[in-house]
Amino acid sequence: MYGMLGGVYGALLSIMNLMNARLSAVYGNWAATVMIHLVGLAVLFPFSFGWGRPKGRAPWYLYSGGLIGIATVACCNVGISGIGVTANLVLMLLGQLICSAIIDQFGLFGSRKVKLSRGRAASLAVIAAGDFTMLLWSAGTATEGGAPVWLAVLVSLLSGFSMVLARISNARLAQRAGVGFSTVMNYVTGLSGSLLIYLCFTSRQIPPIPAEGQSFLIYMGGALGAVAIFLCNLVTPRLSALQFTVILFVGQIFSSMLLDALLLGVFSMGTLVGGAVVALGMALNIRQERKEAQALGNAVQP
Repeated sequence: MYGMLGGVYGALLSIMNLMNARLSAVYGNWAATVMIHLVGLAVLFPFSFGWGRPKGRAPWYLYSGGLIGIATVACCNVGISGIGVTANLVLMLLGQLICSAIIDQFGLFGSRKVKLSRGRAASLAVIAAGDFTMLLWSAGTATEGGAPVWLAVLVSLLSGFSMVLARISNARLAQRAGVGFSTVMNYVTGLSGSLLIYLCFTSRQIPPIPAEGQSFLIYMGGALGAVAIFLCNLVTPRLSALQFTVILFVGQIFSSMLLDALLLGVFSMGTLVGGAVVALGMALNIRQERKEAQALGNAVQP
């Protein structure tokens, strides 16, 4: 069940990113980021007096999920400008895999410790092969005049790290103070941080709202994001960091392919082949985790 919800979360991210990308094209990155958080908070506000009220105390650093999310947005923007959308997405996955494997290996941030066995290492090698298939097939899709390739690659990897850290931070806050409160606070801190950045570094005048000739759906990314973060807070404590990362990516990559085909008439064989290889690696990883859990259960029985 939680694996399925993780896949739904990935699909919601794809739809949300499509809406947010169009909003950014109209209003600029930082103005769009402010609007995304403002819409999400407006949707959540009626629930903040009941479902969204704190149900316990949590350390101050667990409130940083929304702020880390701003860093993810900034890294994505730089990465896409230098190496293109697909390559950025693949490198984000690699960053998430590396970060998740480290967290699982050492049980960081209160996560369940999952040692990297030979079987799991083999499944990660399959996943990496799928990543590189998509990466090589998507070469040459960068925006002209974008960031240098080396910088785009670096920040794309870092965006993967920041996504995992934001996800864990929000989930830990949800465990301490409630899922609703964590979801609301993600938008409170995200709106505060993005508004401060916009006021300090942006002088561009915001076009009229709604923008002429644009569908009202481009403003709904923040609302969809609120649902996505709620699902993330539910699923994160139930799966290992690595398992959730791979399920998320599979849901995101295949839903992105479907959206591209339906809305843009674009189909990428490289994405399909690479995504299928990643899905195979995910299946091998889940199978290995189940075998190890069963072996551990048999070992502790008298």
